[in-house]
Order: sequence, then structure tokens, then C-alpha cells
Amino acid sequence: MKSARLVSRLLLASAAIVMALASCGDSGPTSWVEVPESSRQDIMASLTGLVIVPRYRQSAETMGELSDSVAALCSSLSAGALETARANWRKARESWMTTEAFRFGPAMDRRSVSLVDWWPVDIDGIDQTLDEGNPVTEETVLQFMPSTHRGMSAMEHLLFGEGSEALAALVASPESKVRCRYLESLAAVTHGEVAGILGDWEGEGESAGYAGYIDGSAKLSLHPRDGEAEVVRSLVFLVRTISNMRLGAALGVDSEPDPDAIPSGAAGHSTKDLERQLLSISEAYLGAADVPESLGIGHIVAQLSPEVDGRMAAAIENTAEAIENVEGSLESAIANNPQSVRNVYDSFKELQRVLNTEVVSLLGVSVGFSDTDGDS
Repeated sequence: MKSARLVSRLLLASAAIVMALASCGDSGPTSWVEVPESSRQDIMASLTGLVIVPRYRQSAETMGELSDSVAALCSSLSAGALETARANWRKARESWMTTEAFRFGPAMDRRSVSLVDWWPVDIDGIDQTLDEGNPVTEETVLQFMPSTHRGMSAMEHLLFGEGSEALAALVASPESKVRCRYLESLAAVTHGEVAGILGDWEGEGESAGYAGYIDGSAKLSLHPRDGEAEVVRSLVFLVRTISNMRLGAALGVDSEPDPDAIPSGAAGHSTKDLERQLLSISEAYLGAADVPESLGIGHIVAQLSPEVDGRMAAAIENTAEAIENVEGSLESAIANNPQSVRNVYDSFKELQRVLNTEVVSLLGVSVGFSDTDGDS
């Protein structure tokens, strides 16, 4: 079912097309007035201030809640506390995935993925750390552990994977103490890193953050079009990764099927991940549905070509509907109902085509050849 925001967007685009065609008669293709730089800057300011920064703030808050619930779990070691920690892990995971379209700037500069969400993780290596029984501290995680032993996927294994039942014991055991210390350190580091990304976007005191740099409001800042390009390139990379490197590879579109191409774990979160990734794409393009006054890159596209904007909005909506029709995790759906995942793949490929060929060209964004090839 189409959201009210998307239906409104599609109707506006259709009306604009009719008006444009009526005004030009038989004179040929419609020509569009250039978007004023002040309007572009206002749109970028809305995207950063009402979408990107709030999403990172929400992610930092949920990571803090996860860290607190892990600490509470390790104090009580009860079944109820374990379920609360697991629920908060899912909540933090969803919030983090909703920032995926905005992983440029601070997240890229800080190489945050290596601390927060590296995948795949080394399950055997994590279990070996537990078996050795050496206490894990935040310093250990930050300074000595490889990326494959930390982040949300490592926490997932400790909270949901084999041996996690030790955390629900009514009495502390050596195994639960080691697992708890590891979990607490991972949660603290992950929370600290996401809070650091947020701080870099917001700035501090008179120091302008990355939001001011990218929307053109700071003294030293990007031109608005360069800010647009950062967002568009991030979208291009994300859509290409999902469609080609994950869904396409898992389905075996161009080679042998590789189910391990899709990030997954004991919590069975792959479909929810995809839903949240698409939400981040939608919010970067349309603005946040829960903040009606927020604007996205699509508000620039709509002024240049309502037709392209309508196709992009429709592609996003069609992809959302395809994901809704997947039952269970992506990996189980590939085994039991591969056509449902193929439909998601096909929808993402159409989204990729419109974004990589039409939106990129319309906005004049320069990206690599392989990124702009809608059939790659």
C-alpha cells in the first residue's frame, strides 16, 4: 500500500507533467528552469537538519539504551534481562541501518563501520576469545581486536548465538562473566563511536559541524551542489551494493548462488535490515515521512524534471512493496520462495537504473562508470 506522502508526491509529479506538456504544445521536449542556488541550499539544510542529524541522534540514543540494558543484564543474569537486551539490540540495529544512506563525511572519515558494524564477523575467533577467558576491556576492543571480532554482529553472536543462554543463568558463572565483560565493552565502544559521528555532524560551541559544511551554512563549506553530490554518490553506492553484491550474488544472477552474500546472523535480521536500508534511501530522496516539512534530494529533482522524480518515487514505493512480500529472513526466503527475493532484486535494479542513469545525469553528479551503469 502506498504511503500518503508518496501518493501525494506521485500526484504532484503527474500534474506537473500535464501542465508542462500543455504549456509546450507540439514544440518538442519540455525545458526546465534551473533551480536557484538558495533553494538548493535550503533543501540541503533541511536534509541535514531534519533528517540526517536526527537519524544519527536516534541511533546514538538506541546504542546507549543497548549499552545500559547489557549492563543491567550482566548485573542480574536473568531471562527477562536477556530478552530486554536482545530487544534493545534489534532496536539499535534498526536505527543504525536507517543511517546507511548517510555514511559519508564523519562515518567515512572515522572508519566507523570497522567499530560499529563490520561483516562478516569471525564467529570461531570470538568463541576462542571466550574460551581463553581473558577479560575484554574497551581498550582491548579499540586497540587490539580486529574488526571481525567487534561491532553489532559480534554482539549479536554473544546475545543470540550458541552459548548465549549462559547470560540467563540465575547465578554468575565464569562463562557468563567473560561473555558479559566482552558484551559490555563492545556495547560501550559502539555507543561511543555512533555518538562521535553525531558530534561530528553537529559540531560543538562555535565550531561548525559537518552539517554546516555540507549544507553551505558554515564559513568554510561545500558548494550546495557538492553537498548534493555527496548524498547522491552515497545513494548510488548503497543501491549498487544491495542489488548487485548482496541480492544478486545471493540469488546467483550472474554466477553460482552465494547465500553468505547477505549479512545475517542468529537474530535473523536480514529482511528488517533491507527494509531500513530502503527507508534511509527514501529519506535521503523524499525527506522523512514522520517530519512532513523535511526535504530531500528529490525536491531538487522535482524542480528539474517531474517525470524523473515520479519514476524515482515510484521505484522506491515498488521496492518497499516487494520487501513487504518477503516472509521471514532473506536467506530463508531464498530457500523457500526465491521468487519473492527475485522480485525485490528486480525492484532494486529498476531503482538503480533510475537513480544511476536519470537522477545522476539530471543533477550532473560525477561518479565512476560502473556506478552509473544501471545494468551493472
